[in-house]
Amino acid sequence: MRSVIRVAGLGLALLLALAPFYWMAIVSLSAGAEQITLGNPWVLHAAPYFGNYLDLFRSARFGRWMLNTLIVTGGTVAIGVAASLAAGYALASLRPRRAHGIVTVLMATYVIPQTVLALPLLVEMSSLHLADNPVALLLAYPGLVIPFGTWVFWNLFSADGIRELIEQARLEGARGIGYLSDLILPVALPAIAAVAIFGVAIVFSDYLYLFTLITGDQATTVMGGVETTNVDVEDPGFAFAAMLLGAAPAALVCAWFAERYSGAFTRALGAD
Repeated sequence: MRSVIRVAGLGLALLLALAPFYWMAIVSLSAGAEQITLGNPWVLHAAPYFGNYLDLFRSARFGRWMLNTLIVTGGTVAIGVAASLAAGYALASLRPRRAHGIVTVLMATYVIPQTVLALPLLVEMSSLHLADNPVALLLAYPGLVIPFGTWVFWNLFSADGIRELIEQARLEGARGIGYLSDLILPVALPAIAAVAIFGVAIVFSDYLYLFTLITGDQATTVMGGVETTNVDVEDPGFAFAAMLLGAAPAALVCAWFAERYSGAFTRALGAD
């Protein structure tokens, strides 16, 4: 009975998670207003219509949006993970007297509303001639990732077992790149995956910084481009195709990192 309940709960959670993607796929594969005029919107009433996707791939704007999204997301994750990993490791290994206070202050930055920070960011990016440039987002988003990432890595490297492992490796002469690749990165892999997922979520859920720092159509990301695309009630397929293609890469990246996250924890538990 417990197994049945668990499977049923998992199935319900999976259904709720995939339902929006399924519905967007159905609408994007329909021509005109078929999904509105032919009854049940959850069923494809005719042969799949791929014209919406062909129009997207023919659109130079959509290709530019995807490139901007790839640059901003990849850069945000790379900078956020690298900076927070270095900060968390330094705070845990050097053990300054105010380490806990430093991490607390960093986490307290999330209390400051983004609306308060948006205007100073715009002024600063304008002074650097980066307003209406994807680089502005690439510089702004890591600031939302690093406090959380630093807290995660600081907690990880402050754990007794991890600290003892690192100290033992140092006593045995571990140094340099080998020390980083053979010990620190494998130990930190679950935390790296968690921070990376958080970074991707930041990029794909933010609209305030996006519409404050970016105004031009060529500099925006998929999220901003789809937001400015009019959803025609008589022909919603094009906009929903753009939404699906824009959200799918983020979902796949998060799923990949989630698999690394759970796999690393499973190996750690097996080793214990």
